[in-house]
Amino acid sequence: MIAGAAKVDITPSGPVWMDGMIREHKSEGVHDPLHARALYLASEDTGRGFVIVSADVCALRTQDADIVRAQASARTGLPADHIIVAATHTHSGPAAKGFFNPVEEEYVAGLRRKLVQVIEDALARAVPAAAGCASGEEHTISHYRRLLADDGRVIMNWEPVPEGRTAKTLGEPDPEVGVTVVTERAEPGRTICVLFNHAGHPNVMSGDNYLLSADYPGFACSRIEDALGGTAVFVNGAQGSVDIDGLKDRDWEGVARAGSALADAVVETARRVELSDGLDVRASSVRYLIARRDFTPAELDWAEDVLAKTGGRVEAHPDGIGDDYKALLYSRLAARSEPMQVEQTCAAIGDTAYISFPGELFTEFGLKIKKRSPFARTYIIGLANGCIGYVPTREAISQGGYEVDTRRVADDAADLIIERSLELLRTARALSP
Repeated sequence: MIAGAAKVDITPSGPVWMDGMIREHKSEGVHDPLHARALYLASEDTGRGFVIVSADVCALRTQDADIVRAQASARTGLPADHIIVAATHTHSGPAAKGFFNPVEEEYVAGLRRKLVQVIEDALARAVPAAAGCASGEEHTISHYRRLLADDGRVIMNWEPVPEGRTAKTLGEPDPEVGVTVVTERAEPGRTICVLFNHAGHPNVMSGDNYLLSADYPGFACSRIEDALGGTAVFVNGAQGSVDIDGLKDRDWEGVARAGSALADAVVETARRVELSDGLDVRASSVRYLIARRDFTPAELDWAEDVLAKTGGRVEAHPDGIGDDYKALLYSRLAARSEPMQVEQTCAAIGDTAYISFPGELFTEFGLKIKKRSPFARTYIIGLANGCIGYVPTREAISQGGYEVDTRRVADDAADLIIERSLELLRTARALSP
């Protein structure tokens, strides 16, 4: 096995629109630097390998991820479908996707160049290596964010429960922390990379914040690098239905608390990892189409009425959305009917699999895929190689709520995604010698 890792600063040089929340204006400064980090792993015997890149942005457009992968492939010879370019999903990063505010096209052009460079750097630094994987848990950061009030209304965990009402959570979070440690073979104590996975929403800082930040994953990466050395690479999981506690610790101390908790879980788990220099490395991918969401005449009539009143203007929100944004989104989504292209890549190390998905899977689906996977350990990499938005459960669709209102996919999208994910995992498993 050979491995290399690299890190590059991707902090904007000036004010930019920010992604993740509806904000009134551009950023006002930098709280902490943003980075892109890459890990390259390959088998010395077979030559099979892959790269996982993680960037401190909320999400990436599919076309931008495709450009990065194609250019990196042309420069390194690594197949483009063996490259995973993921976003950490910080809600205090520059608008690379443009969920609510305009895309910063000049910044994104520079970001693409830096992502290609960090991939090249990771391959150039490859040395004989050993690796190992293990799972831990962290229970304080992520909470199931969909609540059912006793009046039958679904609310998000950033919304206070109305006075005199009670609410119950509608699901469970996924506390698993997946950790892969990679060290130099010649010096086993010298860390090349710590790749770690956890399902969460890095939006401790709400839309009232105008300072750029990697939020708690960035804080965790710095702590892990200080403790273990090498490059720490965070990849998010199936986090579509979980969130931080939306009603407390929404400040920089809260970022440090969540980041420290995640780092502590990773470091503790990393110290239990058993290293081997004989793990097989392989990758496989699959492409397929997902149908877009259909809108009822009543939904479109409602959107038209709202737009007639707002003129398409959208007010800022520290969390969530208003009817003004929802109506505008409906009108835009209804204008497109062609299915969406989805690509997933499975990158495997021994009996551990990382499987990418270009969107925000509900945590229920991540747990289901993990349970049915043929690998001993399976970790979902969400928001990878693009973003098609939320993929909610059928039950959630019947209940309504923020993710359901803003989804782009059809009601039955999850059935196909789970089927194809498991097929991909079985294909990757069969590549083992």
